[in-house]
Amino acid sequence: MPIPSNPGVTQTSQPQGWLRSFIHRPRQLWMRRACFQIHLWAGILFSLYICAIGISGSILVFHDELMPRPHFTGSPPGTPCTPTSLVTALQAAEHLHPHFMPQLASCPTDADRFYQINLQASGQPAVTLYVDPATDQVAGEEDQDATWIGFVERFHIDLLLRKNGRQWNGLGAGILLALAVTGLFLWWPGIRNWARALKVNFSLNWKRINFDLHSAVGFWTILFSLTWALTGIYFAWETPFERAISLLSPMTTARYPAEDIARFQARFSSAEPATFDLTSTLERAVSDSHPARLEGFFYGSGRAPIFTVYMARGAMGDYANTDFVYFDQSSGNLFLNWHRGQNHTLGDWLLWLAVPLHFGTSFGMLGKILWATAGLAFPALAMTGILMYWNRCLSKWRKALNAA
Repeated sequence: MPIPSNPGVTQTSQPQGWLRSFIHRPRQLWMRRACFQIHLWAGILFSLYICAIGISGSILVFHDELMPRPHFTGSPPGTPCTPTSLVTALQAAEHLHPHFMPQLASCPTDADRFYQINLQASGQPAVTLYVDPATDQVAGEEDQDATWIGFVERFHIDLLLRKNGRQWNGLGAGILLALAVTGLFLWWPGIRNWARALKVNFSLNWKRINFDLHSAVGFWTILFSLTWALTGIYFAWETPFERAISLLSPMTTARYPAEDIARFQARFSSAEPATFDLTSTLERAVSDSHPARLEGFFYGSGRAPIFTVYMARGAMGDYANTDFVYFDQSSGNLFLNWHRGQNHTLGDWLLWLAVPLHFGTSFGMLGKILWATAGLAFPALAMTGILMYWNRCLSKWRKALNAA
């Protein structure tokens, strides 16, 4: 029987030794040194991307408030949107552009007191017309893609790339995930000093203040960073994400009903379509989704056009808690009502939360301010991180010069 090298002392297993070192002396671990190199070079190489994504995301939280619109002199807040009033607004827009086809119509919201009507003609850019609900007259029009906020939106979603832009952005989200995970590992200073790493001591020299800022800002925004990284990857590759979630919990209501729509398209007939009555279709959607409020509608396109009515169960214009009521334009019949936000399983909640948590527009104005502020942590982390690296390089250069 082998005799322990130190009788009376029980030898510690390797995993327990690693955990003890991580708790008390994390700087001695080789894994920490590896994480440092990953964090350092990923942060340096992608610092511009991180800054741009953070700033553009913070701006887009207030997309509706920042979109240029004509001066509003119409009805007071709370004026209900009805099928008749929405159709009247559409007719006013079509009167100015008789050769354009309607695409999308939206009811007034707290951020936008106008009816928004999107029209498009073949080979021409879409135009958005704003109809005053008090006068039923067009107050102005805009090509939203040509506005500065439209430019910011296209950059944030697909990096201004027409092909595979969202996938490239997904790779950027993967790099952000690596930075968040390695940063959290690097942040841990040991059990004795963890409280000090939560704050900034402004009485120290500027180099230490810069280090404390990087550490504290990274810690207090880590949940935002992880959430934005994971949801950014999800938006780039939805199907693998949904399959992974379904292994954990089934999804019964949160997933977009693509299979139901595909089955409808498969049995679609090319026979002469029936007369599609817009007002009666909107009235039926309002009746079927009561007490939800009419939010807008979307004309379908393609071989099997589907007409979609949006019915808000939550805040107008949010679309996180909305009934999507689908109609067949060839017959006018309702074939599906998707109750987005009525989550029944853990899988439903995980999938549904991706949009509200990423955009931060589902939690009122205070939520928007919080999300926008957290987004500015990205450029702050990038700049303080680069400054730390610059300080380290300069100190080495000084020592080399002094030695020479």
